[in-house]
Amino acid sequence: MSVTAHRSDVETQVGAPRVDRPVAPRAARRVPAPRPPTRRRVVQAGVPRVVASCAPRRPRLSAGWVLAVASAACAAVVGLGALSGAVEPAVPSETTVVRVKPGESLWELAGRVAPRSDASVVVERIRELNGVEGTVRPGQPLTVPFEG
Repeated sequence: MSVTAHRSDVETQVGAPRVDRPVAPRAARRVPAPRPPTRRRVVQAGVPRVVASCAPRRPRLSAGWVLAVASAACAAVVGLGALSGAVEPAVPSETTVVRVKPGESLWELAGRVAPRSDASVVVERIRELNGVEGTVRPGQPLTVPFEG
């Protein structure tokens, strides 16, 4: 049986004449975007509820621990500061007599005779050993700390 013959059989069986009505243009329907497949919802599963708490949060560290850590840090800083002032730069203990070159200052002399020591400390030691208050003269013999 063909489709056309089948229609005519159905129309004759129903007995209603077919009336073609003009169809009004409808507004364009929005087709929802296809959704990704999701898991089925379990009907009897409970929904987890988050309860907001207005109570203040308890600190993770107690005040005693915070005080202990702060005092340890303070003691470390004070101790290291005290140690840094207690250690004086090393000045060589051996001495020798040298003559001042023309145009040479005490600072340059200290750098020449004790290059690995702090120049300011060596200059002070030269002043103590020789009783020098001001500048020095070229050719003047001076007792200086010497690194051997």
